[in-house]
Amino acid sequence: MGDDIYVAVNQDVRESKSTLLWALKTLQVNKIFLLHVHLPFSLTTSSSGLTQGEIDAIQDSELKTSYRSLYKYRDICIKNRVKEEDVDISVMSRYDVGEGIVELIYENNIKKLVMGAAADPHYSRGMGIRSRKAEYVLQHAPQSCNMWFICKGKLIETREGSFDLGNRSESFSEFSSSAEKPSKGRRRDEDEPESPKEQQPGWILENEEAAKKVRTRKEPETVKSKSNGSEEDSSSSCLPPHEYMCPITLEIMGDPHVAADGFTYEAETFREYLRTTGGKKKSPKTGEPLENHKLIPNHTLRIVIREWLEKHPNYSRD
Repeated sequence: MGDDIYVAVNQDVRESKSTLLWALKTLQVNKIFLLHVHLPFSLTTSSSGLTQGEIDAIQDSELKTSYRSLYKYRDICIKNRVKEEDVDISVMSRYDVGEGIVELIYENNIKKLVMGAAADPHYSRGMGIRSRKAEYVLQHAPQSCNMWFICKGKLIETREGSFDLGNRSESFSEFSSSAEKPSKGRRRDEDEPESPKEQQPGWILENEEAAKKVRTRKEPETVKSKSNGSEEDSSSSCLPPHEYMCPITLEIMGDPHVAADGFTYEAETFREYLRTTGGKKKSPKTGEPLENHKLIPNHTLRIVIREWLEKHPNYSRD
């Protein structure tokens, strides 16, 4: 019986295809997990000269491109005799790829990880790890994780994991509590050398349009009652952000899933939509053809919605 293998992949399929194929052909795979850290643009209306709607459209387009790439990776797995139900996808948004991968390792207790040692054009005989993000993962991942670093389909370096689970490294904990986001709409290049004077960019807990906005959206403040001066929560009359609503029912979601069109829907509502339309592969949001009917859990949005509901106990789903 094979193992659960996690493979970190880039948005550009050409960059990580050889790494994925190495894992599929070399390791005994029971189930394969495709890990992708989405790099959002840090844009503001003042720095970019764009409207908030234009910024949202850019972010949404970038995220959809990432999901389309992940579906292509999944198809590669299926062509290499991995069952579709044995291919899982995990996406998170971070301003640094290496940090995002390390966070995923801890969150999922990953024991076997395959990732690129450098971009394929940088391959040379006898080379070592040249990717900044790979170096970061090697230094900060828990010792319990076995890791293989690949370039151009060849094994460059490996690290055998130990059984000492330990705790997160102090450097990772310090980083996560003090880092800042990059500015001026610039995303850090995944393999860009880091300036000694440059502060590490921060990472944000977000996974899609809705989760992206939750960090900047102000929650309703507690207000004073004019009649008796007591405090009362204005959340009772507050409506949830539209990003939390299923595009089909326009009701707040309890089990949000991302479809092939890149939009998030209530899972059962989306399945019912497909049944009532005779299985036609068209997006309920855009009307454009869907590449497939597969749904991917939007874990982060589910957490964000749950937190919003806890802060607004008087909100009724009915």
